[in-house]
Amino acid sequence: MPQTRKQGMAEQSVSYACSYVPEEIILAAGLKPERMIPEPRPSEADAYMHPNTCYYVKSLLASGLAGAEAGAGAVVFANSCDGMRRLHDVWKEYVEGVPALFVDIPKKKDPASVEYFAAELSRFARRLEEAFPGAEITDEGLEEAIETCNEVRLLMDEVFALQRDAASGVSGRAVLELCLEESRSHPVDFARKVRKFISEAKDVGATDSSRRIVLTANVIHRPDLIELIEQAGGRVVALDACMGIRHYDTPVKSHTPDPMTALAARYLEKASCPRMEGIEERFQRLKGLAKESGAEGIIYSTVKFCDLHLYEAPLMRVTSEDAGFPVLFLENDYEWTGLEQMKTRVEAFLGMIGERG
Repeated sequence: MPQTRKQGMAEQSVSYACSYVPEEIILAAGLKPERMIPEPRPSEADAYMHPNTCYYVKSLLASGLAGAEAGAGAVVFANSCDGMRRLHDVWKEYVEGVPALFVDIPKKKDPASVEYFAAELSRFARRLEEAFPGAEITDEGLEEAIETCNEVRLLMDEVFALQRDAASGVSGRAVLELCLEESRSHPVDFARKVRKFISEAKDVGATDSSRRIVLTANVIHRPDLIELIEQAGGRVVALDACMGIRHYDTPVKSHTPDPMTALAARYLEKASCPRMEGIEERFQRLKGLAKESGAEGIIYSTVKFCDLHLYEAPLMRVTSEDAGFPVLFLENDYEWTGLEQMKTRVEAFLGMIGERG
């Protein structure tokens, strides 16, 4: 696997909070991209943000206020929702020692949006160079970073295929733990871990009569829900989350005249979340994923007060059930305090699927 040209320099990390932030630009600067997955402490941010703000956003702020991101050279927020925009504002005002950078993201993926986003990514690259004296982001460095991240995406495609394969023995929990490992690993190191994961999974033969479930979500940072599903006789055969399939979908076109435009196109064209236009396209993709994975039902999990996901949930449920995939909607508070109630609902949902089948 190619390594970025700056990898020899002393590594500093840059934390980011959304899958629409291109890791390649951070990597090309000789820095280590790390996904921000804060410990759940949303109530500690209530003095700075409205209590009805997304609990993931509030936990990010509470983590910064507590100094948990002190080891990062900078944090990067994206224009992914109003909560994230306000988080960037509050972070700059109240979190000391960790500068905050911001990336604007178009909601469309037409040529004009790609052109705008490429210019925005170039501005982000310059701001990153200013924040880290000695860092230089070149086309050559971007190409190496693109190849590095593309290989990770291709390897994770193999992992997701194994997850769908009943004979592989690859559980939803194991895939989630692997995705979480990526959040704190250098892409080069993570690729080695994924290869090892794949080689060990291919040596396992298994039979599986569990109810096959697609889990679609925004942030899943703990295995609690997947454990509930598995203990109740289900199996998560696809993890369609912002740290799961959607994060690794679609490689960046390499060896193009303008790698920044190639990055912009990929990040706008990859499997989208509700902050983007294209609601019908998302529903069709989800139904296609359910069919491809042989799923018998869909569980839709979202963090409390995530307005974008809550807006789409009712229509997604109707369109999925019309296509033959029953849907269970679950809302969590990022602390996962309602697990007993969720357990009852998951068990009833899987029982209902069994009766249908």
